[in-house]
Order: sequence, then C-alpha cells, then structure tokens
Amino acid sequence: MPSQNVAPGSPAGKSGVDPVTLDVWPTFSAQVDPTRVDRVASALRTKIETTFSFDDPHRAVKKLFVDADIDKNGELDEDEFVKLMVNKMNFSGYDNDVRALFKRFDIDSTGRLDMKEFTAMLYNEPGSRATTAIGKVREILSKRAGGATTLKGMGVQFKILDRDGTGSLDRSEMEIGLDKFLRGYGVHLTKAEVDELFKLFDVDKSGTITYDEFVKGIRGCMNTFRVEMVKLAWNQLDRDRKGFVTVDDLAKVYDVSGNPLVKAGKLTPSDCLKAFMNNWHLADKKHLDTVSLDDFIEYYDWVSSSIDRDDYFELMIRNAWHIAGGEGWSANTSNLRVLVTHMDGRQTVECVDNDLGLKRDDIEGIKQRLKAQGINARAISLKD
Repeated sequence: MPSQNVAPGSPAGKSGVDPVTLDVWPTFSAQVDPTRVDRVASALRTKIETTFSFDDPHRAVKKLFVDADIDKNGELDEDEFVKLMVNKMNFSGYDNDVRALFKRFDIDSTGRLDMKEFTAMLYNEPGSRATTAIGKVREILSKRAGGATTLKGMGVQFKILDRDGTGSLDRSEMEIGLDKFLRGYGVHLTKAEVDELFKLFDVDKSGTITYDEFVKGIRGCMNTFRVEMVKLAWNQLDRDRKGFVTVDDLAKVYDVSGNPLVKAGKLTPSDCLKAFMNNWHLADKKHLDTVSLDDFIEYYDWVSSSIDRDDYFELMIRNAWHIAGGEGWSANTSNLRVLVTHMDGRQTVECVDNDLGLKRDDIEGIKQRLKAQGINARAISLKD
C-alpha cells in the first residue's frame, strides 16, 4: 500500500504537512547564495580565459569536458562536474556553490550537462539567457520557506501589479515584479535576460503573459523520463484505462484507515479520499470527483521541481506507487516480499510485483498475484 504517513509521491521532508492528506514538501537548504554562485561563474570564466590560450571559449570548455568526462558519453554528471571544478579549476572549499552552479544550468533536472549547453549558459550567450534567469530565480526560491511551492504564491504578488485586472502582465509589469522579488537577495537580471525570459513565456506572441504561464515557466515541466514514470504510477490507478480516476478507483488501491483524522472520526474514509484527490486537481478544478492524467502530471510537475536527480525521482515513484523494477539504488524496495514454497518443494523469496491494494494477511490474494507472474506457490509465508 502507499504510505499512510505521506501522500504518494511526496518526497520525504518537513516544511509543512497537510492535516488531511499528510502531504509533505521537502525543506530546502538555505546555504545556496545566488550572489556567490554568480561570483563562482565569473571566476570560472576568468580561469578558463587565463588557463587556456584558445580564443573560442567552446574549445576551452571542450578540453575541460574531455578530461573530466570519465565515462566518455559527452556529458558530465554532478560528481564529475564537482571534481572538475575542485581539482582541475581549484575551487576547493566552494563545493556547495559549485553544486549550485551545476543545478542552475541543469534546468531540466536530468543530472547531466553537455558541453554546448554549459558553455552557452556560462557565457550568457543569446538564446540561453532566459534559462540562466530561470536558474537564478529557482535559487532564490530555494532559500525561501517552502522552496518550489513558493512559486504558487508568486501569482498573488504579481496580481498586485495587474492594476487593470486583465489577468496578464506585459513586459514592463513582469520586469517590475521580478525586480521586487529578487532585489532583496542581491540578484539583478539584465535587460537581455528579461527580454529573452518574456519571449520564452509569451508563446502566442500576444505581448502579455498570464500568471499561470509565468509560474509554470519558472517551475518547468518534467523531462520525458519523469513523465513516463508518472504514467506508470497513473496506470496503477486507472486500471480500466478509462482516462480518469474516481474516488472508488482510489479506494481500491489506497487505504486511509490509518489516517489520524479518520481514526479520530473527524473524517469519513470517503471524505478523506476526496480531500486527498484534491492534491491532484488543477487549480480551477478543485472539489470535482474525478482526476485526469493531465491533473496527475501537473501535480507531479510541482513535486518534480523539488527533486534534483532522475534516479531519486524514480525511486520515489516506484516506492510510493509500488512499481516493481528499477536498477541500483532506484530499485523498488516497497513491494511485498514473501517466502514461496514451490510445487517441487523449493523455497525462494519473491517480490509481489502488483501488490497495490493487497492486504498483507490476504494469503490467497497474494497467491493469485504471484500466479499472474508465473509463480505457482504451494505455500507462502511473509518475510520478516
């Protein structure tokens, strides 16, 4: 069963707990100082220029990447990047700032940087300035209580600037709003960065952006790998593939009997499930009795923005929704394991691949799930 202490898919942490859903958002480190990260980036540019004789910065960065790319895949992961910066470029003692610089440039949270994207962002080249600006804003949000969830509150601040009540901001209004938001942290966006940022958000070229467009643009969306993981979780709920999930569907796989409010008689199981489902609704669809895949993905877009690495995101999804599989430390550990006595007397420990909604004392139910996996059990016992 999904954890009864934390809503499925909520990373472990403690910055605020919803009393109904027990939904937990992680606490963010307050050690990232965007102005220090700026200085590290500036110092790195200077070191590259003084260390190498290349006129083209791309050639200098390529040389660094080739030396640091241990697995020769054309990309650097975070650890490779830190080793490069600390050992080769002499940024010893600046590990936190170096990691923050990596995260600033790793906008899609793949945990990897290729040479071209890193060089473009390091030198703030045209076409990359909006991405650099987004990275800076995210660093500010990581210092505030609630981290990425603070993005939801940014719309309230921006509505104050929307004096004509149009529900959108022009470029000037957006620039004023960003300046007010960032100045307290010593961060300033250049005119070029603001221009590119506005163009990025103004998809329909209307000359204005909505609050929703702005917030989603800063927050970002999940990369393809994470979307596919979320779809696996969705399939655990939408088992009849009708395209939406109801309270009855949720009740089949999620047991709320352990929720403190249900135990105390303050909520019925049905009301608790409905409150739980509201986590997955888009803002304008609260209190409806169904959830769509779009709603579900939107919810995980918010969760994803709080998680740096794909492998941790995979582990979180697999364990929260009891999806068997995964490799290394991303491998599922939450599914039920049982000691199986086979028909020929052999004994093996087996993982019940599809155990969502299955009670631990339902021996016959466990046997049926194992049979669907091709395992005929003469007897089973629960593994301690």
